[in-house]
Amino acid sequence: MARLLSVPLSARRGLIWAMAWRNLWRNARRTWLTAGGIAFASFLVTLSMAMQLGSYDAMINSATQFYLGQAQISHRDYPQDERLEQTLNGAEHLLRRLQNVPGVHGAPRAQVFALASVGERSYGAAVVGVDFAAEAEVVTFFERLQSGTLPAADEVLIGAAMARNLGAAIGDELVLLGTAREGGIGALALRISGIYASGQVALDRSLVFTRLPTLQEGFALQDALHTVVLRFADVAQVPAYAERLRSLLPAEAVYRPWQSLLPEVVQGIELDRVSAVLFYGVILALVTFSVVNTFIMVVFERTREFGMLLALGTRPGQIVGLVQAEAFMMWGLGALIGVLISNLLVGWAAVVGIPLGGLEEMAGQYYMPSRLYPSLSLASMSAAPLVLLVGTQLAAGLVTLRVHRLRPVTALRSE
Repeated sequence: MARLLSVPLSARRGLIWAMAWRNLWRNARRTWLTAGGIAFASFLVTLSMAMQLGSYDAMINSATQFYLGQAQISHRDYPQDERLEQTLNGAEHLLRRLQNVPGVHGAPRAQVFALASVGERSYGAAVVGVDFAAEAEVVTFFERLQSGTLPAADEVLIGAAMARNLGAAIGDELVLLGTAREGGIGALALRISGIYASGQVALDRSLVFTRLPTLQEGFALQDALHTVVLRFADVAQVPAYAERLRSLLPAEAVYRPWQSLLPEVVQGIELDRVSAVLFYGVILALVTFSVVNTFIMVVFERTREFGMLLALGTRPGQIVGLVQAEAFMMWGLGALIGVLISNLLVGWAAVVGIPLGGLEEMAGQYYMPSRLYPSLSLASMSAAPLVLLVGTQLAAGLVTLRVHRLRPVTALRSE
């Protein structure tokens, strides 16, 4: 080490790295244990983050594709009041303008509240007029048809819970009675063509679907809509389309992304992120403490060696730099192993998916699919190794502060 003072700077740095690598294998078992801890922590955090990000993507996609869509356009007051007169007028012109925007699919909807009756039984319902062909490109709700077919003209689709409440079956006549747009009476007598089961009881007992022109005619809506449900090629594009679509909308319209439509999903994701950060922090802190323990042992075992180097004229900073280089190499070895294992296992899981076993029913309630696909990204792969890099360097640096207080004579006498 003393010869470092008499060689050029570039060669001196090379000798430091060579000596650091040699020193790591003076106690190979301890080096492998510490590097293995770094590798395991890197793998565990990477896997957990990939699972977490994959679950968020699945949750958002499932929730937005179910019924509400990735974004909606409606009258600015309609989300709060849902009153019949809060409509978007000139619906046909608006839909044509939206169709001219590449990558955007829109499904028009109109909704009224009415009393639904079959025979002597009646039940309150929200009657939604839709374009079933457009809905198929935006949501998956109408794939949950339990029996029958989607409505044609003068037909209606009801939920399984409402069918039970009304004692209704396919082919029965359903009478809808409510208030028309201009304050008169709106009425429709429609044949039940199908029964759906969405898995959400609140929807199955309250939502009734018919064709949009049928509802517009029966409740005097003319060419008016209440909502246009939107879907994009990628849910991540929702913010990017916001300004572009707002320029096409009438003054009374408002654009609402999925974050406004599904605040419970946003809150669930944020809560999960906070708890996950605490979990990752505990794991990384434990590994960092193991590195601290390793370098405490290094300093105590090599006290005589450090004392000899100080006696030969080596500066304390050079000894600290040597130990820091050892810490860096140990981190590099562990991080490399962890990243390789993570890429192999998480990459494989991202292709084949991880089955949720017997949790499908519970997963459906939380907008989750039956298989989970981890999302391997640069953030998930690099977060743990970078945090551990800082941790190992701080651990080595703090422990080797003792070198600055060493006296060569005292250190040479240590056992």
